[in-house]
Amino acid sequence: MIGTPPYRFEVVKDDEARIVQFERKTFVGRWKEGVQAARLVSCTARVVDDGTHVTVTASKDEASRSRARQLVELFEKAVGDPRTYYRERNIPLGPVTLVASWAGTPYVLYTEPRFDAPRRGNMYTATRVEAIEVLEGAFCKVKLPSGETGYVEKDQIVPVPVHDTANAHYTTAVANAVIMDDEGRQ
Repeated sequence: MIGTPPYRFEVVKDDEARIVQFERKTFVGRWKEGVQAARLVSCTARVVDDGTHVTVTASKDEASRSRARQLVELFEKAVGDPRTYYRERNIPLGPVTLVASWAGTPYVLYTEPRFDAPRRGNMYTATRVEAIEVLEGAFCKVKLPSGETGYVEKDQIVPVPVHDTANAHYTTAVANAVIMDDEGRQ
């Protein structure tokens, strides 16, 4: 987002990237390329014990500092923004299904609620699966029809709809039907 013109996005290292101004308006208002990189914003992200330590630095000019503030605001807002990957998924207890899957491709369940846990047990899109415990964070404990339990990422499942999609239109039409007699009265 902050690497749009007149800035260019550049990857510096595995954990560092920056934006550099590559063009500037002249006195007349036209864009001039080949500007010396006097304005830049740099971002470094390092994994530490408490999470991720992010450092944002900017040139002293107001334009660069404004872009750096945009980046910091983006990080702060992303945690609570429902349109981002970081959103909290509320999965109710009961029947769930996979969000999507290639036909016949299994989702292998985690044995523990952590990403580095071993995996076992196959869950398919059409399998009747039940959410039996919703955990804080990214995981939900599920029970397969075989009785086997495991953990699945909340982003991979959705609650099963009350009506199946093939009959949802019919069910809604019947529920909202108005019955008339021969003279047009309800």
